[in-house]
Amino acid sequence: MPGVFDTADLVIYSPHPVDKVAFIVREFRQRTGMQVQIVHGGTGELLLRLQGEERTVGAGADVFWGGGVESLESAKMLFQPYTSPDAQNIAPAYLDPEGLWTGFSVMTMVIVYNASLVPSQKIPASWTDLQDTFFTNRVIIPNPEKSGSAYSMLNAMLLTGNGENWELLRAVKQQTRPSGVADASTSVHPSVACGEFFAGLTSEDAALSFVNGDRQAGDALSIVYPKDGTIAVPDGVALVKGARHEEAARQFIDFVLGRTVQELIACNWYRRSVRTDIDLPAGARPLEELHILPYNIFAAARRRDKLLQLWRAL
Repeated sequence: MPGVFDTADLVIYSPHPVDKVAFIVREFRQRTGMQVQIVHGGTGELLLRLQGEERTVGAGADVFWGGGVESLESAKMLFQPYTSPDAQNIAPAYLDPEGLWTGFSVMTMVIVYNASLVPSQKIPASWTDLQDTFFTNRVIIPNPEKSGSAYSMLNAMLLTGNGENWELLRAVKQQTRPSGVADASTSVHPSVACGEFFAGLTSEDAALSFVNGDRQAGDALSIVYPKDGTIAVPDGVALVKGARHEEAARQFIDFVLGRTVQELIACNWYRRSVRTDIDLPAGARPLEELHILPYNIFAAARRRDKLLQLWRAL
């Protein structure tokens, strides 16, 4: 759509929650004086939009900010290399060797359940426990076709088997009713907290943010780190190929990877920082205490289309 962003100094596509994006972008505007245009949507939706705009110069984003890096890696032809000066403070596991994306924060996948509705003997300790008939039609999961974090979650469950644990994934999906596959991962924790569903699959930061941010509703929500394993995967930020506002895009990437924003996401977003010099969010458990499964980001990216096709066929 040429001309839509003509008045902007920087255009960002982001699947991050609207309020959180607005807070950080407002600070960036105040520091730089730039006019920033934000386009919100799911990771898959925004990548498809970016792909459609690829051949239209100046029509789309300068920065893609958010989404599991498997999703960004699968669309890396849409990005151009950029290594921020702050990369020296970032754990190597969260840096793309080609420089096409940089980790922004680290997501750990968890189970949430309604502590008022789930009796103690039915509290799920693992992904496998969600197969119990007690949870039939009472589980909500995000749609991996639309959510980058949900695609990460799909991979987490698959990794719990000796090969690929499709039996588990099929069983969990069968526990949902039609409304139990949510378009947005942000729908999961409030739906469980209000009692519409008994349990759900979500990211650690979303659950912690809800529990710590809304005491009344949060009291009904409890978090489980699955004992059969989970993953710790970064979401990312990337410079779009052919960006019209390339210098502004580089400044923004430096800004969100800097210490100020990285401290903010840990304190206010309950996201684990990719930096090595930032403390854990309140309530988060150290990765050393969790059963973290080995996860090959690049392999997950290469097989994304195939896995989503198999997901649809379940």
